[in-house]
Amino acid sequence: MKTTETYTIDANVILRYVTRDHEDHFRKAAAILEAVQDNKIEVYCEPVTLAEVVWVLARIYGLAREQIHAGLSPIVANRAFRMPDKARYIRALELYATAVPHFGDACACAAAVDTSEGKLLSFDKDLSRVADIVRLESIR
Repeated sequence: MKTTETYTIDANVILRYVTRDHEDHFRKAAAILEAVQDNKIEVYCEPVTLAEVVWVLARIYGLAREQIHAGLSPIVANRAFRMPDKARYIRALELYATAVPHFGDACACAAAVDTSEGKLLSFDKDLSRVADIVRLESIR
């Protein structure tokens, strides 16, 4: 029987927590994410919401990929932070921080490993260097 209340989380809550650029919103976001950390509530996050957060942190705030990974991974990894294919997006954040410069490409690589034995249809030659990826430009 589920006793924990579930809420859907928007990108701006995560952004205010990570950037701390609006003190009132940061305090509210921190309270929300502390409740998640303490398993008092669960939050559901759409993958596109996570992608929006990554994009805003990189393009608007200019954070390095490693900073984005460090800021988001503990949030996403929390068991009360729910999202479809969560392990895939945790892996995508790792790939984004270490090997793949675009989060969308990192998501595609993580999906390829999960769903198609690493076979990825892509014209991006740089993705050939990603571990466990077999980049193909055509089908056999």
